[in-house]
Amino acid sequence: MSEEKKTLDAGMAKEEPVRDIPIQDLDVKRLIQLDACTRCGECQRWCPVYDQDQQESLIPRRKVIEFLKIASSQHSLLSKILDSGKAGSGLKSLLGRVLGYRKIGREEIDQFVNSLYECSTCGQCEVVCPAHIDTVSLWEELRRLIVKSGYGPLEPQKALEKSVKAFDNPWQQPRAARTKWARRAKKEGLIQVLPREIRKTRGKVLLFFGCTAAYDVNVKQVAVNTINILETLDIDYGVLGSEEKCCGSVLLRMGDPEHKRLFKENIDLFNNLGIETLISSCSGCFKTILQDYPHVAPVNFEVLHTVEYLARMVKTGELKFTHPVHRTVTFHDPCHLGRATNGFEGPRIIMDAIPGLSLKEMPRSHEYSRCCGAGGGLKAGFPDIQNKMAQRRIREAEETGAESLVSCCPFCYQGLNVGISSLESQLVMRDISSLVAESLLGYDVFEQAHRPVENNTPQKSGGSSDRKKEREERRAARKAKKELKCENVPPAPDDDTADAAELSRQEKKAQRQQARADRRAKRKAPDSKTVSKTDAKPAPKPESEPPVVAVPEKPPEAIGPPVDDPVDMSKEEKKTARLKARAERRAAREKAKSAADEKK
Repeated sequence: MSEEKKTLDAGMAKEEPVRDIPIQDLDVKRLIQLDACTRCGECQRWCPVYDQDQQESLIPRRKVIEFLKIASSQHSLLSKILDSGKAGSGLKSLLGRVLGYRKIGREEIDQFVNSLYECSTCGQCEVVCPAHIDTVSLWEELRRLIVKSGYGPLEPQKALEKSVKAFDNPWQQPRAARTKWARRAKKEGLIQVLPREIRKTRGKVLLFFGCTAAYDVNVKQVAVNTINILETLDIDYGVLGSEEKCCGSVLLRMGDPEHKRLFKENIDLFNNLGIETLISSCSGCFKTILQDYPHVAPVNFEVLHTVEYLARMVKTGELKFTHPVHRTVTFHDPCHLGRATNGFEGPRIIMDAIPGLSLKEMPRSHEYSRCCGAGGGLKAGFPDIQNKMAQRRIREAEETGAESLVSCCPFCYQGLNVGISSLESQLVMRDISSLVAESLLGYDVFEQAHRPVENNTPQKSGGSSDRKKEREERRAARKAKKELKCENVPPAPDDDTADAAELSRQEKKAQRQQARADRRAKRKAPDSKTVSKTDAKPAPKPESEPPVVAVPEKPPEAIGPPVDDPVDMSKEEKKTARLKARAERRAAREKAKSAADEKK
């Protein structure tokens, strides 16, 4: 018994102390919302996380109840009296039985923290709440209190925070690597030009890529197609390049107060660019800059999602699609674009305007769209739950009979692809920008990378084969150019010019050698030291210049000046003849090769 008591005491000694959650930091609106919950349970029916992990503590209603219990245990008048040390154990026991008071321990607080972070902050509970409680902002505010009191976030989610603070992105990659995708895409022929830098172009539209599109190679089609669209439409845009930082959404969703610093840095940067509009293809970045930045500092530009920007051009007639896209697709509404900002119309305006495209809606779409589970830190903290949520959405998409699942958020693209891989589904995940680019360009630059497209989509006449032929021709041209450089011969020279140039180089070399030989001979002359300057006589001029060797090729100046020594001149004649013969053989080979090519 004594050993058991020692073990119990040791365990209690190691238990971390219970720290008060600063509920006094909540504003009146949040306190009213906590009290406004009617406990109806409507949120339970719609919560996508509870649908996959059916624990009572995950229901939004239960989170409110548990937080109020903790707050009452730590901040009520009764708790202050009992915790003051003046009340004895007997009084505490009596009050506990009569009033139902019980001090909340660390284990229960940890359980509440776990349930608070096992949430994608999708906002579905807010849509169906009869009391219209702003649950998303409430959960984010409670997370801020949890972080301030030292309880959160969860360990796997802390890695995201540390990476954003250290590298300005959640991918633990240097800022310089943010533009690597563009250089690689240009090398692969996916884009024709590198994105324009806003500092140089002073464009009126700033394209904010976001971290996922810039760093995740599996989501590069979002950035690639967006650039192709803007270049095709000749939009006066620019990008920040390696100067771009994380929007700070990760820190805000986790409850980290450092998000305000990052928000302020980005706001100052954007405001000083002189832009009129900021567009982003990432729904998370878009929602953060549009709705959350103004709480820190005002912005002097318009904020639009890329689909909203393009949908506006469709409405005004500036954007017209000419090439049909024969695909059957279904659309997934991102939570941060749809429920958060009511951006349901833009994507559908674009898809309706693309000729040949057939859209089949899922039963749960628009404000009732089922979350993929990639946001709110859920994927980092609970990847298995996120996978199940994605699979649930994929099965729903498959039931429509569509060949492709389309969205307009890199995070959703990434999260839904997890479900496609797990189920080994035949669905092709696409960003809406790929449909726009395909209709504008007449082909899909990523077509070879999509396995189902080859079977399900009508083949364009000569499309992929022409592009393959062009790539082979470019490779052959580069190889030929490299060989020419190795031989130090200019590409496709004229035969006469090449021979003359070669002769000119050899003649100049011979002249230098002859001059050195003359100087050596002069120094070795036997009477050079005995003859005085006064007795020295000028050398007699030759009666006639030795004949210049005639070379039929032009230009004549390439032959060089005459040489005095007839013996050396004979050597030069031999060298000239050899060079001439070599040039003739080279010309003959080139003619034979050209004739063979013409026959082929």
